[in-house]
Amino acid sequence: MKSLLLPLIFLFPLSLSAQKHIYEIELFGKKIGETIVERIDKGNGEVQFKLKSNSDVNILFTHKTSVMDFDVRYKDGKLFSAYCKSVKDGVTEITTTAWDGTKYLIKKGEEVFNLSQAIDLTAIQLYFLEPKGKTKIFSERVGQFCNFIKSTEGVYECKMANGVINIYRYKSGALYELEMSKGASVFMKLVQ
Repeated sequence: MKSLLLPLIFLFPLSLSAQKHIYEIELFGKKIGETIVERIDKGNGEVQFKLKSNSDVNILFTHKTSVMDFDVRYKDGKLFSAYCKSVKDGVTEITTTAWDGTKYLIKKGEEVFNLSQAIDLTAIQLYFLEPKGKTKIFSERVGQFCNFIKSTEGVYECKMANGVINIYRYKSGALYELEMSKGASVFMKLVQ
């Protein structure tokens, strides 16, 4: 019996380690959705990050929806590729980033541009790593670098081009809350 199971084990690739965080999305103290983020160490210097997020809410007389799906891959500590799909209120935006060996090719909608600077910290990593000493991060969804400011111990702010201020709050190096503020604040709170 053991000899029959052994070949089956080798048919399925095993990751060396995986972490998973679940965040509730809240607006005005009410749950409106959920975000699940995973970090999967594939071995040989390869790390994959996945994010799936879904929220919907009725505000006054409008229905707002947001669905996000990210697949971000690192090789030897540097960004290798990123696929980010964001659907807000029925409008789809896809941003891809790919390393070609000498530079990144970034596509956002109809825009295409290159970036030769190495990327070693992106927004999705902030779910698993407090960015101590960092002043810039690369946003996979936006396709560009954003300034990152430490405001107090364990609290960091990043102002996006659309006016949204993202406030990351850490305790013992773990992200326990993300506040996205533009008028009203949407909170992502760690539940698992």
